[in-house]
Amino acid sequence: MLKDIFASVRPDVLQRDGRSPSSQPLLPSLVDSLPTHKTGPSRWTRVLLAVLGGYWLLWTAARTGVHQGVARTFNMALRHDSCGTAGLASRSPDDAQRIVFRVQPASTTGTSTSLPDNTVLPQSLHPTLSAEHPLLFDGKARPLRVDSANASTCVDPITHTLPVLPRGVSNVAKAPELFFSVCTTPQRAETYAGLWQHFMAPKDGEAFRRGGEDPPSAAGCLVTDAQGQGDTAGHSRANAEFSRQGLSCKMQDSSRVGRRYEERVLGLIRDAWAESERRKWQDGAAPVEWFVFHDDDTWFTDPDLLKDLLAEYDSRDDHFLGAFSESIGNFDMFGRISYGGAGMILSRSLVRKMQPLVDQCAERFGHIFGGDGLVVVEEIPAMRQMDMQGDASGYLTAGTAPFLTLHHWTGWLQLIPGIDGVAAIDLFRSTVNAVGGRNFLRRWVFDEGRVTWTVGHSIIVHRHALTPDALGRAEWTWQGHPSRQPSRPSLQEGEEKLTYLLTNVERLSPNVARLRHSCSHPSVQDGLREIDVLWDMRDPQAWWRARLPSGWKDVFPSSPRAGLQALTGGSLWRTDAELDEDDEVEDQIEMQPVPARKRRIEYTA
Repeated sequence: MLKDIFASVRPDVLQRDGRSPSSQPLLPSLVDSLPTHKTGPSRWTRVLLAVLGGYWLLWTAARTGVHQGVARTFNMALRHDSCGTAGLASRSPDDAQRIVFRVQPASTTGTSTSLPDNTVLPQSLHPTLSAEHPLLFDGKARPLRVDSANASTCVDPITHTLPVLPRGVSNVAKAPELFFSVCTTPQRAETYAGLWQHFMAPKDGEAFRRGGEDPPSAAGCLVTDAQGQGDTAGHSRANAEFSRQGLSCKMQDSSRVGRRYEERVLGLIRDAWAESERRKWQDGAAPVEWFVFHDDDTWFTDPDLLKDLLAEYDSRDDHFLGAFSESIGNFDMFGRISYGGAGMILSRSLVRKMQPLVDQCAERFGHIFGGDGLVVVEEIPAMRQMDMQGDASGYLTAGTAPFLTLHHWTGWLQLIPGIDGVAAIDLFRSTVNAVGGRNFLRRWVFDEGRVTWTVGHSIIVHRHALTPDALGRAEWTWQGHPSRQPSRPSLQEGEEKLTYLLTNVERLSPNVARLRHSCSHPSVQDGLREIDVLWDMRDPQAWWRARLPSGWKDVFPSSPRAGLQALTGGSLWRTDAELDEDDEVEDQIEMQPVPARKRRIEYTA
């Protein structure tokens, strides 16, 4: 038996010319004394050799210009990343109708420099879009060329390195204590509770913004019944929905029940103060520093942005913060007053002093319509009353960020054409959670003014480049109501512009999100109909690169060098001449210092 076994595994090296191995089996004693392990390199030696061999291949690729896919695939294999989490794009059958570009921060600090929203950048948004531009407007749209030879690999998009603004409350030691209050019907309170959750009791978004830390507790909230009919059943349904959404809200009748609506709204001053004090003394809640009064269809885009604004003020002083109407007609008629639609924020000191004056104010001004606007305020232009009707696209994409509040998103306005208000707000919520409130609705201008990208809303391709004067004016897409903001005539869709509207926001990893934009105009359905943006806010220092010996770091760059000039499909490692060229382009753009944080919020209209 031993003869048969050893004969089957006898190495060929023993087969020498003119000599055959002995047919005699080994003695049993010798078989028992043979070592049980195989000779040759150990398992860990082979692993080390494989790793060194892989790095040698990458080093060779760096020196010989081999396609960057080798390096990226190896890096992804080490990290077990998918295409999306690596800041790349997955290939799909829709590649013939889609382009992708990536945005990375220009600075890890994000506070030293800022690029004005309406600066015309020297690069194109995407080389394919530039090549297809004439065909899009000539009715000759065609499927894009697809790299079928690399169908199993990821798409490495071109990269724009932009000075992305940091998220809010980055330097606030203690977030201010807020209390929200609104007067509405039980049915509308039940319907809108899910939208209030975003800014009254942030959960997913807050945890994402703060890197997974526990979110803060929900802000206090009081909702009074605008109908004043003692609808206890409606109050119970609304309160149940508040609890389901994690809101610390309570719905009840107004203390001025039976009075006209304007007086019930005015009664919020007293009702909110009483409820906040009850919670402080009975429930042990922290003293409220700021009272926020708003309409039920007012949406605060980012709670961090709100807290960052209020951190610049002292609640022990008298402050009334709000915004005037954007409508020339309303502004001329009512003047510099605050509106509940944009939101009104009062300091604790001022609300305390207003308590004894509520009845006197109601008697003196009870005959005036619109009881929520009787006090001259300190204007915060980031709070938006939005007194207009119809398509608000031109107003939202005018490059006037930040937007702290949005109003009239249901009934009066279309925030995103073709999408109902609730769905549009949901898209905005996902965008803000991904990019932060400071970057929401910022506008970047590419291709010498032919392409504008408004973060969280749309990418607009213009037939002709917008002039500097046109960039300073909002496109008048809404109906009537001339705006206090300079405006220009609306452009015809399909003839003068093509609009790629935001249709989906997907978080691919804690620091990478995909914003998908689609154009529904018939002229592009056979060609470029989707544009994806990979919002990649990962630390550009790769996790493994920091552990490499200093001499190896030049061989393995942390990320593709795109600078402010878009890549056109070159390799991961660029020549010295190309890097110098990037630096020259970067020097052409004037980086302006960010003003103080309070001034950064209060842009002049």
